[in-house]
Amino acid sequence: MSCAISVLMPVLNGDFTHLSEAIDSILGQSFTDYEFLIVDDGSNQETKDFLADYAAKDKRIIIITNPANIGVGNSLNKGLSCATGRYIARHDADDVAHPERLAKQFAYMEAHPDIVLSCTTVNHIDMQGNPIGGYPVSTDSELLEAELLLNSRLCHPSLMFRTEAIRENGGYPVTKSAQDYLLYLKSLKAGFRFGGIDEPLVNYRINTESITRKNRAKQLSTAQAGSYDHVTRLVGEIDPHAFERFWFFVATQGQSELRISDIKKLRPLLTFIRQTPPYYQAWKGSFRYVSRNALELGFSLRKLIIAVYFRYFFNADY
Repeated sequence: MSCAISVLMPVLNGDFTHLSEAIDSILGQSFTDYEFLIVDDGSNQETKDFLADYAAKDKRIIIITNPANIGVGNSLNKGLSCATGRYIARHDADDVAHPERLAKQFAYMEAHPDIVLSCTTVNHIDMQGNPIGGYPVSTDSELLEAELLLNSRLCHPSLMFRTEAIRENGGYPVTKSAQDYLLYLKSLKAGFRFGGIDEPLVNYRINTESITRKNRAKQLSTAQAGSYDHVTRLVGEIDPHAFERFWFFVATQGQSELRISDIKKLRPLLTFIRQTPPYYQAWKGSFRYVSRNALELGFSLRKLIIAVYFRYFFNADY
């Protein structure tokens, strides 16, 4: 039997307190026309029993069990292949959904048939559930798409997308990291539109033990390669080594080295950003902040020249 939304959550062991909060936040949604697909990616027996107990109490929970660990990307695609909902709502095993999340995101997607993927603003919480800030999402589609040029500012556990569109486009890229960002880039390449709800509908837990944080170096490398492919589709070929240094310079907020000679090699990209209003709006502040931060981390003439360049090259108002 089909439903409106398939909530998709991969699990690999984890903290039972956080896992309970994550599951309960979905079971407590005001919106009721959904199924809850939990993909157990080779968890230990304690976790399997824990999930089985939940499934026995609520028929909306469907446990999909991987005999062995196959990774997040494969697990998400397995869940995607089993989903009967018109929409997929992503959820993570240590995050907490606002009771109105599914209702409000469903209403947004129904009201905007041109939008294939949408995300929401999120609140950040620590391991104990205490609020520690948040991150807004843009509501303008062109700006959202421009913000994906070099990295993702979208919170994956707040994502909802049209099931058939993503399924027909091949689902999630199967990589060991950065599956969310690569999915967004793949969706942009297919011409899919993005939307945002500037309302905090997910509490996103900053987990120092998460797989993403443990594999940070690999995640950055994978994301950089995806960004390079995306950028070259927009502006043509550019020097890959200069781009790699520039990308890490931005990603590390100026802690990685950028050469003066790289700026000349990246001129087609930088000119494109400066002359394209949504991209300019998305990135001018970041570039100026990162170059200034690099200078504050340790003065050098090279850093000063780069900071001055970004300060004056990205100083127009649109």
